[in-house]
Amino acid sequence: MSTPLPRRFRRLVAGTAATALAAGSLVLAAGPAQAAPTPVTGAVFAWGLSNEANNSGYAPGTANFLSAGKIADPGAGGNTLTSATTWSNGVAANWSATDGNVEIQKKTASGGYATATWAGLKTSPTGASISPPTSDVFSEHRVTIKRGTGTADAATDDATLSWDGDFTVLGYSGMTFFYVSDPTLTVNGGVGTLTATLDGFGTSQDDMTEWTDLESKEVTLATFTGVDVTPQGITATPAFEGVEYESTGTPQDRTTAGWGSWPSSFVSFVEPTGQAPYWYSTGSAVDRNKKPLPVSVSFPAPAKVTVSSTAIPDTGTHTVTVKGSGFDPSLATGTRPPLAGKPTGAYVILGTVADTWRPSEGAPSSARKAITQNWAVLAEDMATIGGARSGAIELKPDGTFTTSFTVSKADIDAAEGKLANLGIYTYAGGGATQALYETFTPLSFFPVVASTTTLSAPTTLTYGRTGTATATVSATKALTGSVQLLDGTRVLATRPVGTGKVSFALPKNLTVGTHRLSARFVSSSTPVVKSSASAVRTLSIAKVATKTAVKVNKKPTRKKAGKATVTVSGTPKATGKVTLVVKGKGLKKTVRGTVKNGKVVVKLPKLKKKGTYKLTATFAATSTHTASKKTVKLKVTK
Repeated sequence: MSTPLPRRFRRLVAGTAATALAAGSLVLAAGPAQAAPTPVTGAVFAWGLSNEANNSGYAPGTANFLSAGKIADPGAGGNTLTSATTWSNGVAANWSATDGNVEIQKKTASGGYATATWAGLKTSPTGASISPPTSDVFSEHRVTIKRGTGTADAATDDATLSWDGDFTVLGYSGMTFFYVSDPTLTVNGGVGTLTATLDGFGTSQDDMTEWTDLESKEVTLATFTGVDVTPQGITATPAFEGVEYESTGTPQDRTTAGWGSWPSSFVSFVEPTGQAPYWYSTGSAVDRNKKPLPVSVSFPAPAKVTVSSTAIPDTGTHTVTVKGSGFDPSLATGTRPPLAGKPTGAYVILGTVADTWRPSEGAPSSARKAITQNWAVLAEDMATIGGARSGAIELKPDGTFTTSFTVSKADIDAAEGKLANLGIYTYAGGGATQALYETFTPLSFFPVVASTTTLSAPTTLTYGRTGTATATVSATKALTGSVQLLDGTRVLATRPVGTGKVSFALPKNLTVGTHRLSARFVSSSTPVVKSSASAVRTLSIAKVATKTAVKVNKKPTRKKAGKATVTVSGTPKATGKVTLVVKGKGLKKTVRGTVKNGKVVVKLPKLKKKGTYKLTATFAATSTHTASKKTVKLKVTK
């Protein structure tokens, strides 16, 4: 199991080792509560053991950590792993983050978990060193074991769950280690026990070259009381505080707050390895690290399928998109070629089924009739099953897929051997049986109902003036959806269809010229009411008629300039260029200005001769207003 340390490290081990197999709160994500135990497939066991199992060792350069599978026997005590592949005595090693159902994971800086690496065994999630052992900075690894099976009963707070897999708990970089195999969790009426088979090696603290293969033994790793099995899961805290252990070596400390021990059958097993003080209070400064960390057991939720449309028009050909999630590839293993012994994903089928159709319920293949069948498998297996031409679609490692089907009522009606229920259904492929993969989404056809849309609107408007356009939608079924008012292809406004009569205020800023107005009903109703559009109504927008007026505020003289105010009437008020021309006595002078909001004050030129002149103001036409002009007399007396 593990190698004890030399005497100079013995007291330090007593303060370090007692945490590695602590049990914590247990989370079982169960299905709906039922009156009888519910079968569970694919449960995932996850456990960080203890902070001490993720701590640095007192021996210089060493650390406590986990390995997936059973670490290779170095053949003698006192050795450490100098790399993932080599013991310090040169014997080949096999530290690994994965082995079968088992994976060692490291907590990330963001709070999630990722597959462990050799380089990360001595650092915290943020990359800090975990030295020294009393720093309370830990590597925060955990072991996960997939594919657990058993039953759970929320009504009675019962559960029985087992996993197939091995992992190794190493102290001081392997100077001491033991194996944990095939854990089982049993909960009866809220009282729980976690057991496993332990194996390892014993040695002498006086002569660490001694190396004894211990006899494997089933032990209790943790006990729980008050376990509440709910449809959402199980939460529990394993016993530690106040639990006594009678050691044959370092005595248990029962004087400090929080003293306690792991179950005695487990601690007794590790006594010959010299590791027992890792698992009970000894009065060391690191006793706080020996307490259990949470255990979680999660049940995979049933797979989910979403279909883009489940109500299909009964005429024409239509495409429906199917998206799946929760199809964990590890939960279905093939029993027949070409993917026997490999993840076989799920059949995704457009077809019909009997009322009882699920393979997990013993329904025969005759209870399922495929019209179009796809097979979602991992990318590397798509060619093996014939590729896309044979219906292969990609099942991603995260358990998701996307595919589509062409649906036609005529084709469905023509299919032979149809069963009662039409829809999209999924189940495990390649001979596997997995209840979590079994889904059925019914499809139905609806008659298409025509709709008519008409539009009434003004035929002429002046720029800047509004008007009302009214759309009327009618059909033999209730309407749901929206009505759009369009100018050519541009949507001017959108309103709910309501009872079918929708009015729109025409925008005041429609440009001068011709506009092609129409109304379009966009249906969202089921049974299906078809969308429709009105005929085009032509609307002419005319320019605003203007009238120009001139008022001389200050008459010009031979020595001084004058001023005149030009006003251009019209709604909305005009903005544009105005030209003023003064003519008379053989003289012609021109000045210009810019009308803003219908008015501008213009400086008039000096006039050197007495007499009467004509002053003409001309407003130039714009894109929105007509041109206009005004002539007044201007008499110069000075």
